[in-house]
Amino acid sequence: MSTRIDAPEQAPAKDQSGRGRTVVLAAATFITCITLIGATQWIRSPHFSVSALSALPGQWLTAIWRPWFFFFAAVLFAMQWVFPGRKDENPFSHGLVVDLCWFLLAPLLALTIISVQLRALGNGLVAVFGTPVTDLVPVLGTWKVAILAFVIADLIGWVNHWMHHKFPSLWLFHAVHHSQTEMNVFSDSRNHVIEVLIASTLTFIPAWFLGLDVAQAATLAIFSSFVSSFIHTNVRINLGPLRYIFISPQAHRIHHSLNDDHYNTNFGTVFSWWDYLFNTKHPDDRSYPRTGITDKQFPLEDSARPIAVGRTIGSQLLYPFKVLAAPFSHD
Repeated sequence: MSTRIDAPEQAPAKDQSGRGRTVVLAAATFITCITLIGATQWIRSPHFSVSALSALPGQWLTAIWRPWFFFFAAVLFAMQWVFPGRKDENPFSHGLVVDLCWFLLAPLLALTIISVQLRALGNGLVAVFGTPVTDLVPVLGTWKVAILAFVIADLIGWVNHWMHHKFPSLWLFHAVHHSQTEMNVFSDSRNHVIEVLIASTLTFIPAWFLGLDVAQAATLAIFSSFVSSFIHTNVRINLGPLRYIFISPQAHRIHHSLNDDHYNTNFGTVFSWWDYLFNTKHPDDRSYPRTGITDKQFPLEDSARPIAVGRTIGSQLLYPFKVLAAPFSHD
């Protein structure tokens, strides 16, 4: 029987699914309690002020307007045009418009929902565990600690990615990201807010215990590297010998592939050595398969009109909740 979980009816066995849900729910409950404790203390703090929200529009524009990133994106777009991974994919597809909207939405979510949640979580961790005593900077130096934190964050990113494919309930949120049928420079921005919250939390907690302060850990948690944009482009390149260290656009396309043989492989986000270490690296280093998901219920984009794009993004955000609520429906 197929192990794909693109569609609800193709989920793994019930006992495995049940164990996964138990672990996820237990962890989510624990983290939620810690966050609520931190939020309560934060609201009661004399430093708390709702007026700080008035600065959000300016911060959002600052986060969006990054000339260096748009220059990088333009270079990648040109590479897609000259060296396409698949020549039959339209670089100006409806999916590009939807991904651009997700790109504009992502900083707004990061500056509001995610930053507030991480601030509350940080306060809660201090309340429950006290201030972390780990301080590696005097021992290793600032740059070495930064590199260590980056490598650990990438490992956690691999684990988080694996979890979203292993557990059907998490996959429903991750399916939003995998719904791209024509990969492009902005495809990495297509992520459900719940998945981003989970990823940010999983990165934040160990960073906090390493001794990074709340601001540094939050920056690490929501940092979107250039590598993520690069590996989602429709560019024909596998990095040659460097593919044994870094993830390439070809390797990540294999991860997004519709082919059953490619499924549940290449989970890496920056470094490819995790996949070699955990035996999830697919040996195919040459092909550029079609991408997407097989769930016919998923609301794919079919128009670039503003109203249609807004409706598509709203439907994609609601999709996981509708599927999860279906067993409780009495229609």
